[in-house]
Amino acid sequence: MRPDNETCVQRARFFFYFFEKKDWQPGETPPLDAIIKSKTVGPEAIRNLNKFLSTRLERIAEMMEILLRAHDDWAITGKKDYVLMETETYDFTNAIRVLEQHGFHDDEFILKVEYTRKWGVL
Repeated sequence: MRPDNETCVQRARFFFYFFEKKDWQPGETPPLDAIIKSKTVGPEAIRNLNKFLSTRLERIAEMMEILLRAHDDWAITGKKDYVLMETETYDFTNAIRVLEQHGFHDDEFILKVEYTRKWGVL
């Protein structure tokens, strides 16, 4: 978004889901599936979910810290399955860039961008 653009407001919304990634790589199985979709659940399935969640939640916390250091005007909402960070005052391309600079990939979050007209008709 151009900084001098006065006709639209950009809302960037980052969704950080706890149990899922945006894209699973070939050969990867969501660890929650081994519990929910299995007829018998063994202790190893629980341990795999524990490892996944520990890593996943730490990565989410790191991404949130990075975005909060980069910009201070975020609305953060906790939901049952995810955390939502949204802003209308920080360009999403800058947010993606700073996350990539710290080793994060776009399959670790879901980004939705909305534009709203400030005035007039399209």
